[in-house]
Amino acid sequence: MRTLFIVFTALCSVSCEWAADSLSFTREEIPVYREKAASPEPTANPTRLKVMAWNVKYGACRIDFWFDFWGDRTQMTTQEVEGCLTKISELIEQYNPDILMTEEIEVDSRRSAYIDMVRFILEHTPLRYAAYGETWNTRYAPSEGVGRVNLGNAVFSRYPIVKAERIRQEDRTDQSALVKTFYIHRTVTRAELDLGNARHVAAYVVHTEAYDNDGTKQKQIKQIHGLMTGETLPFVIGGDFNELPPLCDEKAAAGTADSCEGKMHLKGFLDERASSVGTDYAQPPYTPSVMKPFFDEFTPSIELARYGNTPDSQQMYFTHSVLGPDGTNDEGVKGNWNRTLDYLFVQKNQSWEAGSTDVIQGPGRLGITADVLRLSDHAPTAGTWVLP
Repeated sequence: MRTLFIVFTALCSVSCEWAADSLSFTREEIPVYREKAASPEPTANPTRLKVMAWNVKYGACRIDFWFDFWGDRTQMTTQEVEGCLTKISELIEQYNPDILMTEEIEVDSRRSAYIDMVRFILEHTPLRYAAYGETWNTRYAPSEGVGRVNLGNAVFSRYPIVKAERIRQEDRTDQSALVKTFYIHRTVTRAELDLGNARHVAAYVVHTEAYDNDGTKQKQIKQIHGLMTGETLPFVIGGDFNELPPLCDEKAAAGTADSCEGKMHLKGFLDERASSVGTDYAQPPYTPSVMKPFFDEFTPSIELARYGNTPDSQQMYFTHSVLGPDGTNDEGVKGNWNRTLDYLFVQKNQSWEAGSTDVIQGPGRLGITADVLRLSDHAPTAGTWVLP
């Protein structure tokens, strides 16, 4: 970044209060939101639950920020954020999930006009409860004038959340002590839902590191796998793993992946530059093999056989695009979905309703009519979970 952080002593001269939450815990309970407006009661003792996971890009839709490789914005107006959140809420309401897991959602951040996005979604969708697990809480992030940040992950539910907690993830080791003070600390948010008749299920939302060069993301993904194997309740997990699916790994490692997503990550994606505009953020490293245990030991919403080994089959399930549809890369190619980073899994002995799972890339997918590519840099993944 151009001016990554100012001297910490300058902050101390303003206030003796610690400037950033260091997240000095391993696992801790978090409060649960309850809707203000009345919503219809959900189906009692359900046999199936509609699930959606979506990185909502802090309500920015397709505004290009300074760390997006193509933009220079640092904050938004109230009108911009509320306009984007309204469109996001309309898509959520149209799909009508029982469980929604969101990443990059904010409750009190300068860049998103200090809007409580968790409360906004509760008030504009049929969802009735939410648990917000913050990952980045700093009174002032000096870099590029970002200022106050409170960002995290959230689980929304039509059913009561009876317990919620956030679980600390590994931190990066490739940063100075000062940078670490103000940097995001990744956490996993877990919510326990009461479906009635003494039936409880767990929902996890994850968002792993994107820019490390020390293997932190791989450690975080392995930690998440350990959480899943230790879970005693029926569970669903979703979110932005920041990792490609384990396709063509051996060919990719050898540099000969001719017909799979591995080839693209070897050569770089069409909407990437060597670094973000005016910053020192580099392209994230990908090691797809770290996702293989999830596909082997859990039930994915999109199986690897469905991804296939050709660009035509795989592009149907891409979930991420750095560059939006109104922008073009250095070769004049318009932005479009170009890689898969987001997933949904349930336990191995559980299943997804046939024909219910998809990546909602745009109009016509799972009945959605919205132009999803304009709502975030990630597409929602969704499906109907058949309960045990």
